[in-house]
Amino acid sequence: MSNEPKPFESIPGLSSLPFLGPIHHFMPIIGSIGPKANFVDLAQHLHKHFGNVVKLDGIFARANMVLLFNPEDFDQVYKAEETTPLRPSFDTITYYQEELRKDVYNGLFGLTAAQGEKWRDFRTKVNPIFLKPKLVKLYAPALDDISKEMIERLMKLKDKEEYLRCNFDKEVTKWSLESVAYIGLGKKLGCLRDDVDNQKAEVLIKCARDIIDLAYKLEFSPSVWRYFETPTLKKMIRTLDLQWETSASYIKKAKQKIYERGYDIPDEDKSIIEKLLAIDEKVAILMANEMLLAGIDTVSFTTVTLLYNLASNPKVQEKLRIKMLSDKPNQYLRACIKESMRLYPILPANLRRTTKEHIVRGYVIPKGVDVIAPNEFLSKMEKHYPRPMEFIPERWLVDKTDPLYYGNAHPMITQPFGFGVRSCIGRRIAEMEIETFIRRLLQEVRVSWSGPPMKVVLKVMNQLQKPYFFKFEHI
Repeated sequence: MSNEPKPFESIPGLSSLPFLGPIHHFMPIIGSIGPKANFVDLAQHLHKHFGNVVKLDGIFARANMVLLFNPEDFDQVYKAEETTPLRPSFDTITYYQEELRKDVYNGLFGLTAAQGEKWRDFRTKVNPIFLKPKLVKLYAPALDDISKEMIERLMKLKDKEEYLRCNFDKEVTKWSLESVAYIGLGKKLGCLRDDVDNQKAEVLIKCARDIIDLAYKLEFSPSVWRYFETPTLKKMIRTLDLQWETSASYIKKAKQKIYERGYDIPDEDKSIIEKLLAIDEKVAILMANEMLLAGIDTVSFTTVTLLYNLASNPKVQEKLRIKMLSDKPNQYLRACIKESMRLYPILPANLRRTTKEHIVRGYVIPKGVDVIAPNEFLSKMEKHYPRPMEFIPERWLVDKTDPLYYGNAHPMITQPFGFGVRSCIGRRIAEMEIETFIRRLLQEVRVSWSGPPMKVVLKVMNQLQKPYFFKFEHI
């Protein structure tokens, strides 16, 4: 019996067609899988039929993919790639930044799109500002005020059930934009006020959602945009232009306000953009723009799913309310956030594109392959977490001897903020926003859910399926 590693082509997986890859398997009626609603359904099918190492050939010139269902395997690959990790952006956004608007970006790309040394240089410049421990204390009072505004608005809307059923996520997104804009730009946009013209804020919210929806259509559905400009690509370009112009106008006002002040202030009182402007103006503008794009729906989704879990588990909600009055007010709240993100991560998987050859389970994985860690699917398996579909925050707090103890699972299984040096730079900010809002809300309001279980659909990122059946009651 030969010990030679088996070729990449021999990895089991869905059959493929030239150019089209395995896309025919996802067609309605004729496909062996069909148009699955979310990534967990797809991962379950692939794992059941093909095992722990599964190959998916690239669709429409995208890279080939390998799904690894053993955490030890993707841990091996990811750690070996950690020096200069590649996590590809959307090809459409890369094309937009590098070709169509290269005069705007001028070879400098943000954390989402940059790769290799360009990414490392950018991250090195912004890391010291985003990872400072004092960051949380600095913005806590302002975020609490914004949370109060949001709760006041929610109480005005709570009896408008039909509106909230269709627009609750939009209202939460207004709060998340108001919060991230204050942290990034040092000013409120007025998203939560009816007496302020917040049309630009509405534009930013719509652009963020449209970019994700259009990227899904262009990158993962049949499209020939790489060969000629399709109507969907043209719409994507218009949307990216509008997002840039709108965020640039806010950034310009923030810069003007800083310069007009005419005097320096203590470093701890400066906004993120002011600190970055002192280092590199181009980096400051790009980072602020990225915060106004990537920091909106991600926080909104995580907040809505946490509220759903607390509303669906009233005993946990009541326990949290009591715990927040104790000596360690954040401990149980943080456990609730972790548990909610285990069940409802914004991204169902992590990804690295290989920069060199790897041998995994006897198979060769060559350079240029996207290695997928199906984290959400694995996080919902009994073998990793007892009672995996239940919302049990205690698993993050119990002693090591308890069967529920989260540490019994491999540490790579649940990674909602990503892994290693390319993990989410805004993690502290996101957690701070959510903790502040939930703490303030539960002091005043009891949340319940009066409908069928919430459903998730996948469009690049996980998204929630409307309607929403929340009810809010003053305590």
